[in-house]
Amino acid sequence: MSLQDFTDYSLPKNAYLTFDANSLKTLIIDRLNENETFTDQNFEGSNFSAFIDVVAYMYHVLLFQLNTTSNESTFNTATIYENMNKLVSTIGYNPLGDQTSLVNISLSAADLASNVYTVPRFSSVAANGETYVATEDITFEKTVDNTLEAVAPSNKTLYQGLLSESTFKATGEPYENIILIDSFTSKQLRQSTSNVRNTKFISDNAFSVFVQNNTTREWVEYKETSSLFLEGAAARKYEKRLNGNGNYEFKFGDNINGKQLEANDTVLIFYVISDNESGIIGPNTFNNASFTLYGSPNFSGVKTAIYDTNQTLITPSQLGNLTINNRFASSPTKLAETVADIRRNAPKVFAAQNRLVTKDDYEYQINRNFNNLTRDVKILSNNDYTSKVLSYYNDIAFIPGNDDSRVLFSQVLFSASTSFNNVYVYTVPTNNPTLNGRTPNYLNSAQKQLIAEFCENKKDVTQNVVVSDPIFKAFALGAANVDDNSVDDTVNNTQLRVTLDKNQATNDGAVRSAIFNIINNYFAAVQLGDIIDVADLTRDIINIPGVTDLHTINGDTEVPNLNFIIWNPDYKEEDNVLQSVNYQLENFQFAYFYDPQNITNKIAIRRL
Repeated sequence: MSLQDFTDYSLPKNAYLTFDANSLKTLIIDRLNENETFTDQNFEGSNFSAFIDVVAYMYHVLLFQLNTTSNESTFNTATIYENMNKLVSTIGYNPLGDQTSLVNISLSAADLASNVYTVPRFSSVAANGETYVATEDITFEKTVDNTLEAVAPSNKTLYQGLLSESTFKATGEPYENIILIDSFTSKQLRQSTSNVRNTKFISDNAFSVFVQNNTTREWVEYKETSSLFLEGAAARKYEKRLNGNGNYEFKFGDNINGKQLEANDTVLIFYVISDNESGIIGPNTFNNASFTLYGSPNFSGVKTAIYDTNQTLITPSQLGNLTINNRFASSPTKLAETVADIRRNAPKVFAAQNRLVTKDDYEYQINRNFNNLTRDVKILSNNDYTSKVLSYYNDIAFIPGNDDSRVLFSQVLFSASTSFNNVYVYTVPTNNPTLNGRTPNYLNSAQKQLIAEFCENKKDVTQNVVVSDPIFKAFALGAANVDDNSVDDTVNNTQLRVTLDKNQATNDGAVRSAIFNIINNYFAAVQLGDIIDVADLTRDIINIPGVTDLHTINGDTEVPNLNFIIWNPDYKEEDNVLQSVNYQLENFQFAYFYDPQNITNKIAIRRL
């Protein structure tokens, strides 16, 4: 057989891309018709034609599989979560799993003698059928005997869900890999792009790992590390990774990079099973609830190893003397990264090499790892801070940074004595950036501490991370009037007058609702340092069917289009401005619309 026999039926190199079962069948028939050896191929009812159908379909499936396999082998074209997960593992990228809701609590104690007490980790509190777990010890000092007092530290973070535990027997292999099966979330559901999942899941951010030596029978806690290759031979560390099947893998060392497990060592993993969105609670839900101590045979053994005999652990009989409250609602849950998320995030993580050096490194890593707490993050250097933030306070006639309690709080709690190496982290909470649409809301000290501790192991040794509160700028309809004596007067007296075409059957309520949605949705998407595009907002309102004109009015004052009064809620009279043009926020400033639920009551409609 000559080479010509293989090449005399020429096809373009990319012909396979257009092949389906029908085109393959046509190709086979045309090939057979070139000679008179076979004729039945032209008769659809013949056995030979049926055989050609089977062959064409078989090759169709084969070509589809080859094409799909080729796509799934590259980072830019992969669509299956399992394949994408494997691809990014080669660059050390660890996809994020589902994250449960967090809530911060305050703690009060009564009828206890003065002493330092510890509420053991894994203690839980329940309210309205939902359980929240303390994944760390809560230590506080009672300073006065048998009197009610708030005890420090307050604002501790609890994780929503029920605590569970699993044990494994080690084989003693180097880099031993233990897999914790998530039986709650299917692979299909994990790969879904839906924003709502009514299913339980193992929370990605609430693991505790202990190892019991088979010889000594002593328990030792192991801590997570980003890479075992950065650890010494004796380091009791492990790597955690969410694999392509949606299960968690825990990898231990080889006595060169991290301590190696011995044969028959017991590995004990504590984790939280979240109730997903149904576990989210509102403010003041706990309402003086009490802790419940966690107890299991395994944890009883662990307690003897992790707690010093000098520590005073809270006893069951003393739990009634502790009361728990939550001032704010719990944070929203966050779904695991999808294929699209990984494709967007992996290059950024790889570029940063799991270190915090540049502003982009800080912003991306904090946004990614705390997206259930932070809506947006901006980073300022010390030069930015002194030239912009302190300059702002100076401009409004305050002693820079000292007369503002929020600035002072951040500087004292999170800053070092020297400031030239400070990295200022400005962030807005995901959950309710404002309270009732009027008062700014901030991350509490416990949430800030979580961010600061996360940055500690990744930042440059010379940097000092200061988690700070942004300056909020409130926006409301506003026009100048000589009779107004304050910002409140301007806000209360200003209306938006909307003119409708009398020849169009436009419902007044529908117009008011449309204006509310435009303004509310616009400010809901605002981030730190954005430009508030007043012209864009005006144009969107004018484009509402039936609307021909709008004015901002206050008494006898009429201003064409939208006009805002903009102010700092902490310093209303020192920092306010009336403006109808675009407003540029600084990176440490966040804008919100004041009292959005009252917008419709401030819209006056006329027909011309």
